[in-house]
Amino acid sequence: MISLNEKNASQLEFQHVHNVYENIASHFSDTRQKPWPNVVKFINKAEPGSIILDVGCGNAKYFTSNSTNFQVGCDRSTQLAQICKSRNHQVFNCDCLQLPLRSNCIDFCINIAVLHHLSTSERRFKALNEIFRVLRKGGQALIYVWAKEQKRNETPSTYLKQKKAHIKNSSSVNDTISNHYHVEKIELDLPIHTNRSNFIHNDLLVPWKLNKNKLNDKDPVTHLRFYHVFEETELKSLCERISNCKIIEYYYDQGNWCIIFEKLLNT
Repeated sequence: MISLNEKNASQLEFQHVHNVYENIASHFSDTRQKPWPNVVKFINKAEPGSIILDVGCGNAKYFTSNSTNFQVGCDRSTQLAQICKSRNHQVFNCDCLQLPLRSNCIDFCINIAVLHHLSTSERRFKALNEIFRVLRKGGQALIYVWAKEQKRNETPSTYLKQKKAHIKNSSSVNDTISNHYHVEKIELDLPIHTNRSNFIHNDLLVPWKLNKNKLNDKDPVTHLRFYHVFEETELKSLCERISNCKIIEYYYDQGNWCIIFEKLLNT
C-alpha cells in the first residue's frame, strides 16, 4: 500500500485520473455501452418518484428510460459530462469527495468503478461517507470497485476473458511498455500493470492506449490511469466504519467487489 499526504494524493489523482479522463473521454465512452446487469437490477428497485444519483456517471450508461424517476449524475470530467448532456441527461461536474448536495435527499445512489481511482484509504472512506450523507434515511447505495482477485472459483473475470480481443485490436488498451513509472512532482514510483492479466500490486497504473489519429495506428499515445485494486474484505471494512450504515449485501461480480448499504432510519 502506498502512503501519501493529502497534497500528494490530490496531485497523483489530478495527473493520473482527472487529466487522463479528459484526454480519453470520447474513446472511453465508445467502449462503455453495456451496463452491468446487477447494477441495472439495483436501479430498477427504485419506486416511482425516486431520486437516483450516479456519482461518477461517466457517459451515463446507467441512465434508464424510466420517466417515473428523476435521474441525475455527476462526474469530475468535463468532457464526459458534455457527452452526457449531449444525450439530454441531467449531469453536473464535481469531485466525489465533496458532493454539492444537501444531506438526506437521495433515494438510490450508485458509484460504479470510481472509488478505486482514489489513492488513499482515508480519501476512499471520505467519498463513501459523502454518498452516505446525501442518502435519505432508508435510502440505499451500490458501490463497485475493481477486485485484486480476477479469478474466483477457477473462473476468470470478464476483464481477463477480454485479453485476446484486446491483443487483436491495436486501438484499445495495450500491454505495458515498462515495469514502473516515476510520478512527477510527488517522487513516487508505481508499477505499470500488464493489461488483461492478474493483479500483483494493490496500487498501480493501468495503461490506456489512444491513437492520435484513428487512421494511423502507428502513432499511439499511452495514458496511465491510477487504480487501487481492493482486497476481499477491504470495501466492506470501509463501509463498516460509517455510523448507522447497514450492509445489505456484499458480493463479487466479474472481477469487482460490490456492496449495497442502507442509511438507517435512526440516523
